[in-house]
Amino acid sequence: MTNPYFPFHTLGLRCNPFRALTDDEWAQVAVLPDAVRGAAATGFDHLQILGPLGHGKTTALLALTARFRNEGARAAYEYLAEGETRFTADLRELDLFALDEAWRLDESERARLFSLISKGLRLVVSSHDDLSPTFARRGLSLTTVRLGPPGLDHLSTVLNRRLAFFALDPNAPGLAFTPDAARHLRERFGGNLRAAEYFLYEVFQGLMEREEITEEVLRRFVG
Repeated sequence: MTNPYFPFHTLGLRCNPFRALTDDEWAQVAVLPDAVRGAAATGFDHLQILGPLGHGKTTALLALTARFRNEGARAAYEYLAEGETRFTADLRELDLFALDEAWRLDESERARLFSLISKGLRLVVSSHDDLSPTFARRGLSLTTVRLGPPGLDHLSTVLNRRLAFFALDPNAPGLAFTPDAARHLRERFGGNLRAAEYFLYEVFQGLMEREEITEEVLRRFVG
């Protein structure tokens, strides 16, 4: 009998795997796109990640912040919400600052940020606008990664990593997305992983038994 307080245990899960994540959880489940992983492996002075809404910019910044911390760097992440034009982090003791939605900074804040970069701070930013001219005017080396729609293999890995992270028993066979399910999600949502996650949250709220997540299963929940 299903415990009404823990309905996801029936599915072998601790909770809905597509619920909102904390920053730490995002960093743990993140699957970096090849281009971002390559930039990190090769090394960079400063890095910007460009891409449309929902294509994984925030995930990449959180994962990179965690990676640099694990390597011993003093790194911090900050997200600029809509309407915010100033960052609040104290950057004086940092080696690396990851600023999400950096394009929202006003001109005075950009000047403040770049004055700190001149003192040795490394910057990783996400943006909808290309900030290359801003770096170029100051003679700063910038690596740019542009995120597009994920390939099917990458999308499948992203989805199944989320299921594995929330599995009750990581060593037991559990739920998995089939290739046709990943293909269906990409056809429906394009590269907008965030929109796909919102949809999958509703799917898992409605799942009643443990089964493979196929295209047929997903189509049951199309309104």
